Amino acid sequence: MSIRRRLMTRFIGMLAGAVVLIILLGSVATYWVVQKINEVNLVDDFATSGLDQLINTAEIMPDNTIRYDPDLLKQVDKNKGWLQVLDEKGYVIDDYHIPSDVPNHYKPGELIAYWEANKPFPYQLAMLIREKDGKYFTLLYGERNVAKSLLDEIRPKLAYASGKLLTVKPAEQETIRKADAYIQILDPYGKEILSYNKPAMGVPSQYSIQDLVLKVRYPNRSGISVATWYDIPNETTWLVSVPIDPTVVKKDNPYAFILEPALIVLILSIIVLLVLLALWYANRFGSPMLHMLQWLQRLEKGHYEEPTGAMGLPRSQRRNGKWKRKYHVYGEVLHSMQALSHTLKQDEEQRKQTDSLREEWIAGITHDLKTPLSSIQGYAHMLEADKYSWTTEEVREFAGIMVDKSMYMDRLVNDLAMTYRLRSGGYQPEVARTDVNTLLHDLVQRAERNPAYGQGRIHFQPTDAPVYGMVHIPSFERIVDNLTANALLHNPSESILIVRVHAGERDGEFTIEFADNGQGMSPETVWKLFERYYRGTDTGTSDVGSGLGMAVTKGLIEAMNGRIEVHSTPGEGTVIRLVWDGSSE
Repeated sequence: MSIRRRLMTRFIGMLAGAVVLIILLGSVATYWVVQKINEVNLVDDFATSGLDQLINTAEIMPDNTIRYDPDLLKQVDKNKGWLQVLDEKGYVIDDYHIPSDVPNHYKPGELIAYWEANKPFPYQLAMLIREKDGKYFTLLYGERNVAKSLLDEIRPKLAYASGKLLTVKPAEQETIRKADAYIQILDPYGKEILSYNKPAMGVPSQYSIQDLVLKVRYPNRSGISVATWYDIPNETTWLVSVPIDPTVVKKDNPYAFILEPALIVLILSIIVLLVLLALWYANRFGSPMLHMLQWLQRLEKGHYEEPTGAMGLPRSQRRNGKWKRKYHVYGEVLHSMQALSHTLKQDEEQRKQTDSLREEWIAGITHDLKTPLSSIQGYAHMLEADKYSWTTEEVREFAGIMVDKSMYMDRLVNDLAMTYRLRSGGYQPEVARTDVNTLLHDLVQRAERNPAYGQGRIHFQPTDAPVYGMVHIPSFERIVDNLTANALLHNPSESILIVRVHAGERDGEFTIEFADNGQGMSPETVWKLFERYYRGTDTGTSDVGSGLGMAVTKGLIEAMNGRIEVHSTPGEGTVIRLVWDGSSE
């Protein structure tokens, strides 16, 4: 793929990110609009919106009192309302700003009569029942409707007949003027028939059904509390209006300031912002992307260093080693590329080292094969020569040496084949549930009888109870033989090997520990201990092992879903642990 296409692909991804940004900003804008609408609803119709929020945010205190959201209580105070919480028997268990004329207990059916306005009640009542924390709340909210209270007070004392409002008594006149209220009587079509104390301007003389519903339902929109009463015999509507806040600005649609100019400005701002961001992205991120592409091309050609600028420094970095500002956004990518370059460079060095070790190992293996082969050939020539007459004892001695050297060569070839089978996964031993404690005890006893190890150098510490594990017995025997031979043959003759068994927490989990107090190993030797190409065995010093024993041991343990751990300190000894805990499965 060309650089141009790669850039196109990247910018498509950036465009997708811009879309996500638009969605995010839209979500934030939506949340803001919802919050504003909720604030309007609380002011516009607290009985519907506020009670639900009061219940949802209420907390039951240890003394069984209820704590409400302070912001919602401020709205209750602003509306001059009150709250009561009732139990199942109608008793008040918590209240807020209760007037003296509100009862503290409601009889069966009485609350419903108040709520449905079948029984006179001095307040406009709203009720909400909700379960919270396993308890049912009956929340009452009361708010004095000034116009309704006035209407209930004066209506029985007023009468309308023959198209005229009968004489208003001085007491009712004083009540109406004191409240700055006015009365209108409408015909069946909403047209005003007559009025009392009506202002000269600003009050309509005809109402539609929608006008009446909005004025009664939302008094805060006009700042006027309105109450109505329908006179059935005369088919007229009595309308009492009382100003509640002359400073309130009248609004036909209280959501207009949210849904119209605010949203338009917000959307235009988002569009302008995204256009500027797109231009900035194109100018700001083009250079870093080209730099990274050039770096990748260099990696492909085997050059692992980051491309440098005119000063010989990496183009993405300042002199103090920190990223340049325009490369910050790609910090993770650049870190990954640096790690990749470092890894590739290490792999190249390791490959060269491995090639060198492989050559050394091949030379060692060649030496290990040629040395016993030379012995076999030498003794064979000696037996073949006619000028010598060998005794029966000498022939047997020569034959024994030849057999011993050939067996060594056979072990070496078998170990070599085994390492490749283990490395390629071609060796899959059939494991069976075995008492590891007993099996290890038998193998240690067998090793103690080996005269090459010496007497009393192996100590076995079994567990008190049987330890069972899934192992392949022949492979397990070979592992124990290899570790025992390494510990006893490559350490001073006075060193001791302790073999311990530790049971795991679960069935099938166990640990075997081979600890000696020998000469120990350096960290480099420990690191290369299981490397196949580390060294070959010198047959001139020992013909017990093949030089591949630890590599074979590690492969056999891993083939049985175990792992091996080595801890060694020069001059103090070595501890090798074989762990089966299920983590390798």
